[in-house]
Amino acid sequence: IKKLILKFDKKFINRFFGSSEIKLSQDKYDQYLFFSKRFAAKEAFWKAVSPENAGNIYLKDIEVLSNKFGKPEIHVSGKTKEFIQNRENEMKKKFKFYISISDEPPNVLAFVIIFLAPWD
Repeated sequence: IKKLILKFDKKFINRFFGSSEIKLSQDKYDQYLFFSKRFAAKEAFWKAVSPENAGNIYLKDIEVLSNKFGKPEIHVSGKTKEFIQNRENEMKKKFKFYISISDEPPNVLAFVIIFLAPWD
């Protein structure tokens, strides 16, 4: 990710990261690590949700933000949100996402678990 950011700068960042993520990155000491962890999380989300329908998931629509306790959370918008809502309707289940992100530079690791809650 660092090589891609250095090569393409803001073009790469603006293509794959949402405005809230970009804003959060400005306060980080190591922005390359910040973006690497979020990219890994987005890819883990994409693989967990729909590896066979990759064209329906847009990485920019997936934002990995932190709650007030620093715990990472996934927020989806745009066409990706529509895709998730359609999948929920088809399955008559509500998706709840759990995410874990870890790093030991230069490596990062992310897991996404989907809990299918009963439809009310």
